[in-house]
Amino acid sequence: MPLSEHEQRLLDEMERNLYTAEADVVKTPEAGRLRPNYRGVVVGVLGVVLGLAALVGGVMMKQPVIGVVGFLLMVGGVLLAVRPSRAATDAPQERSQSRSQARPKTQSGFADRMQKRWENRRSGQ
Repeated sequence: MPLSEHEQRLLDEMERNLYTAEADVVKTPEAGRLRPNYRGVVVGVLGVVLGLAALVGGVMMKQPVIGVVGFLLMVGGVLLAVRPSRAATDAPQERSQSRSQARPKTQSGFADRMQKRWENRRSGQ
């Protein structure tokens, strides 16, 4: 069953918007990818190793305070190791700010316009 002229125009507009959105994603592949903070990884691994040693030492000496400090050192080391670098977290924000300045913000998005059209069609206007 062929599409009406109006439906064909809607389909073409949806395809254009899809290709535009897809092109934006392809242009910025590193936006979703975070780089590891190598210094943080090294310091975090050292913290985990020292914390493990303190935990084992605390258990061997029957000193729970040393074991708890070792455990906290291990947790801190893991958190430090998995934290992304500062440059990686700053870059997407700057990119999104420059993109929002370059392209003026529309009153309603594509989905909002399609929703309004659908409601108008359903109400018979």
